[in-house]
Amino acid sequence: MNIGDKPYQSCTVEHDDPFTYNQSLEPEPPPTYLRARPFAVQKAAGTDYRPYLKPLVSGELHVKSRGKEIVFAAGYVSHAIRVHFGLEGTIAILRTADYLDIIAQDCPGNSTDPAKAMQMRSFVVPERLTIPGASRTGQHQTLAIFAAFTGEEDTIIFVDHNRLLRLHIMSLPQPWREKDLEPGSKLWPDIWSKNHGPDWIHEREKAEKQLDRWRASTLRGVAKPHVQTKVTHYFTSSADHGDNATVKKKLSSSLLKVICQRQDIFNGYGQHTTHDLLHSLAIWPSMPPAELCADDNLYSNFKQALSDYANQYISPTYRKRCLGTPNQNSPLVYNYKSDDNYLRQYLKVYRKSTVRMTAEEYNLFARSGLFNGSHIIGTPYQYSEQELIKVAYTDVPVMKYIPIGKKKRDPVYSVITAKRPSHWAYSSNVSVAQATDARLAGFSTTIGPASFYMFKQNQFGWKEKGKPGRIPLMHYANVPEPLPRENPTAA
Repeated sequence: MNIGDKPYQSCTVEHDDPFTYNQSLEPEPPPTYLRARPFAVQKAAGTDYRPYLKPLVSGELHVKSRGKEIVFAAGYVSHAIRVHFGLEGTIAILRTADYLDIIAQDCPGNSTDPAKAMQMRSFVVPERLTIPGASRTGQHQTLAIFAAFTGEEDTIIFVDHNRLLRLHIMSLPQPWREKDLEPGSKLWPDIWSKNHGPDWIHEREKAEKQLDRWRASTLRGVAKPHVQTKVTHYFTSSADHGDNATVKKKLSSSLLKVICQRQDIFNGYGQHTTHDLLHSLAIWPSMPPAELCADDNLYSNFKQALSDYANQYISPTYRKRCLGTPNQNSPLVYNYKSDDNYLRQYLKVYRKSTVRMTAEEYNLFARSGLFNGSHIIGTPYQYSEQELIKVAYTDVPVMKYIPIGKKKRDPVYSVITAKRPSHWAYSSNVSVAQATDARLAGFSTTIGPASFYMFKQNQFGWKEKGKPGRIPLMHYANVPEPLPRENPTAA
């Protein structure tokens, strides 16, 4: 599959040691086991993954996530799949009976090219698993299922209507064990992508060491060792800085861009999470990494926040608010409560029009002059008491900064309206307006565990004419109101 000028292969197979799978070692499963669809077998002809399109003997399932990737391992002669979800890939858990009904009927895929659509294929969702009156009324709901782990009662499916999801198969000559998927195991370094580093939840110590090495590399050549903790010394004289071209590049790069690109250091962080992380630290998103690294206190807070922010997504509170199961028979139903909770409580400034800030949060920004359009970030600021708030909280507008020019760059979202130093990205040639809120996206997918295409297709259509309610059993006559009674105690 080609996306723009970058080739993407949906499924790849690992052959290097220790993944020395031998097909002859795997016993023949019973004839009742599931068989691959004919179109899938035909399309896989000549590929590395063709040997896997056959009935496989069952085994215990083990699962582990790390940053933006997750591994599922199962089978008698054990197979594992590493999944990278891309932009719109996700997981759903179905009853196995429902899964079998879904894969019983396939149809051409969602390409506008008829020839490609015939090759891509999708599965048709039975009407009983869809929601009457949903936004896709009049159209069959379809799913692009890349892979599935099928159990006696439940089945896990991997779905992506954009078809950017990627699978990497890794097979051992012996069954996987739960401890193989734990940090520090012998197999741990081999099961993850080489360009993805330690996880900020499960491997915090290693992630922090990686971050410290990045800090040292960022500061190298930018300032003398004895002044590396003082941002003002960055701009003393060119003699202090070594190679001017390197220094200029380091001082004009964007912290937001670096965090999103360097998954070897900031594994799991993307646009949404990076924006909200930096907002929690009162940091302008395009601040140069060198200036962050030069400030000991700011760097220490940043290191702590990387772990704290990531860990909120495995907390019982988050699971309760955003990962609950809707009270519906269909596993594909749109979860209104989950979506609302996520967009209100876990999406702060990215694609939001306002953010609710406590007095403590707001006053931290105000004392630094970050709400003053005449102030330059990083320079001394004398605030007045009138700039602070005494109420418990306030809603603050989120501004969207879009670069003006031929080179396309992602927008920046922030409540900060102070001026940026001239060498910072997004300091000039930008259009500024209050951001459009993701909560107003309607039927479009946005952000959060409930806002995926297969769920959004079952969101109620506002313009659809619903089924009329029950006919009332009793009618009331139009009786005129009674006249007011006289007051017997009146004189």
